[in-house]
Amino acid sequence: MRAFESDDTRASYDTVAARYADEIAGELANKPFDREFLDRFAESVRGKGKVLELGCGPAHVAAYLAERGVDVSGLDLSPQMVEQARRRFPGLDVMVGNMLDLPFADGSLAGLIAFYSIIHFDDDQLAAAFREMARVLDPGCPVALAFHIGNQVEHLEQWWDMPVVLDFRYLDPAVILGMLGKANFEIESTVVREPIPDVEYQSRRAYIVARKSDLTGA
Repeated sequence: MRAFESDDTRASYDTVAARYADEIAGELANKPFDREFLDRFAESVRGKGKVLELGCGPAHVAAYLAERGVDVSGLDLSPQMVEQARRRFPGLDVMVGNMLDLPFADGSLAGLIAFYSIIHFDDDQLAAAFREMARVLDPGCPVALAFHIGNQVEHLEQWWDMPVVLDFRYLDPAVILGMLGKANFEIESTVVREPIPDVEYQSRRAYIVARKSDLTGA
């Protein structure tokens, strides 16, 4: 598999940012499982330090966590998407950044969450992203992931009638669990759910919570 091009991903999300935010920013209202998953994550990290949403898009997930008392910021590759997030949630700290080179010190974060934002990486990039997540997390702290299940890659050159160059990758939970283990994470939970009819794209989804190992030298 060729490396997914971050420049294409950034430019594509810049192009569709306003429409994407209009379509996606309110989605949690119709997704009770996702809300329950986020509620549990919020409970696990509340009051323990800074939390970061990776690939936050319009930052509705980060905003949901903030409403539940989490000290959370958002990070996204797309400047236009960050601008959409700031317009919708002006009290939220949102920044432009790359998941493969996080602007945080080693062990400085109490939690990470990536909702459908690891789907634009090949295997090497995924491994690098997980290593970077492990670097910035304090030992014992969690990362929560959600992604579409499968083995295919969907290539888009048009999205909502706008030109893009974007690859969406479906992922095998077993592969992701193995990669997390190699990156010094211990798996806490794995849940698979079926798609919600008439609410979302009809793909099966995986939700994983893993914690950075606190074993010295692991």
